[in-house]
Amino acid sequence: MDSLLGATGRDARNAAQPWAEIEAELGTALPGDYKQLCQAFGVGEFSQAVWALCADETGVLDLLRTWRFVLSHGSDGPFAPYRIHAPGTTGGLIPWGGSRAAESFYWQVTDGPVDAWPVLAKMEDAEDWDRYEMTATEFLYRILTDPGFRPYTVADSVPEPFFEPA
Repeated sequence: MDSLLGATGRDARNAAQPWAEIEAELGTALPGDYKQLCQAFGVGEFSQAVWALCADETGVLDLLRTWRFVLSHGSDGPFAPYRIHAPGTTGGLIPWGGSRAAESFYWQVTDGPVDAWPVLAKMEDAEDWDRYEMTATEFLYRILTDPGFRPYTVADSVPEPFFEPA
């Protein structure tokens, strides 16, 4: 988190997040680094290109609506061979972010510790998924700062990452 804050030149905001309501809706706890990310930055966009699905006191209903919409569309189409995580089950995908370039970022819910869930990423028209054994925060940091983090990097086009609150 410190690296991401430093890269964007920001101080942590301590944005309030309704974690109990969100986790109850999803039927699972969420990774700790993601909670820190949302609390530190709140709702907004990184480098006018990438965002994390975070909520604030006014946006929690929008976040929950987004998750409900994704959850209601099962495992057909763009999620194959995976399925979307359903509350009360083990496994599946939970969306946590995306980009203007039509990329989507998910956790793959596993039986292991919540903080060890891998990140799965996919470009809208791609058939294959990319799997990363890293946290959402590390993945986001690499998108913003590592020009070699292909195909998801924006570091070539935005050499100095920034964050714009919504």
